[in-house]
Amino acid sequence: MKKVTDYLQELGLTEIEAKVYQGLLETGPTTVKELSEQIGIKRITTHFNVETLIRKGLVSQTVHGARRQILAEPPERLNYLIEQREKEILQIKDSFPDFLKTVSSSSHHSDSRDQEVEVKYYVGKPGVQSIYEDVLRANEVRAYVNSKEIAKVFPKNIELFVKTHNFRREMYIWEIMNKSSVATHYSGSMAKGRHFVKYVPETMNLSVVDYIIYDGKVAIINIKENPTGMIIINKDYYENAKEIFNFVWKMLPD
Repeated sequence: MKKVTDYLQELGLTEIEAKVYQGLLETGPTTVKELSEQIGIKRITTHFNVETLIRKGLVSQTVHGARRQILAEPPERLNYLIEQREKEILQIKDSFPDFLKTVSSSSHHSDSRDQEVEVKYYVGKPGVQSIYEDVLRANEVRAYVNSKEIAKVFPKNIELFVKTHNFRREMYIWEIMNKSSVATHYSGSMAKGRHFVKYVPETMNLSVVDYIIYDGKVAIINIKENPTGMIIINKDYYENAKEIFNFVWKMLPD
C-alpha cells in the first residue's frame, strides 16, 4: 500500500501540505507550534501550509480564548479533491483539440505522415513513469536533466536507467545536467563509451523540468508538485530539438 503522503500528493497536495495533513490526522486538535515540532517542519512553513489547507477545506480551526487550535477534517473530505481532479482532466480533454490545432499550425504543412503532430499528455506519477519507460526503449537519447530533483520524486529511476542502459548495448545517451552527488553517482554507474554527460554552470538551474529528445519524439516532464508530462511526436520537432541540443553540447566544456 502506498504511503499516505504519496497518495495525498497524487490528489494534488504539495509534499509539505501532505505531511501537515497527515500529521494532524495523527495528533488530533493541536496548535501550529506543537504540530511543527511533531512533524519537524519550521513553524512559519507549517503555518503557511495550514492556511492553504484551510482554504482547501481539509483543515479547520477553533479558538478558545487566546488559544487557537487546528484539526484535520475527516479523510472522506478528500473525495472533493478527487472530484476536482476529475474536472481538471475533463477540462484538459475538452481544450485538447484547440491545443493540438495550435501546435499543428506552427509546423510545416505536408501530406506526409512525417509532418503530422501527435501529442500525448500524462498526469500523475504512474503516467509520467510510463514516459520514462518509453524513453528506455529508444536507441538514442538526449536530455536536459536535474537528476537530484528528479530522484526525489522518482527515486527508482536512476537504478532503472543504469540497469537498462548497461543491458541494452545499442543504447546511447547524451545528458546535460546540473552537477550534484546524485548526478556523478549516476553517470559513474552507466556503461562507459555509450553514456556521455556535460554539466551546466553552477549559476544555471535546470529546475523541475526534464526535457528528453528520443526516437522521433520530444518529452517534456514537470515534476513540481503533481508530476505532469507530454510527448510530442513529430519529425520536425524532433530534428530541431536534436540540433539545438547538439549545439548546446558543443558550447559546454568537456
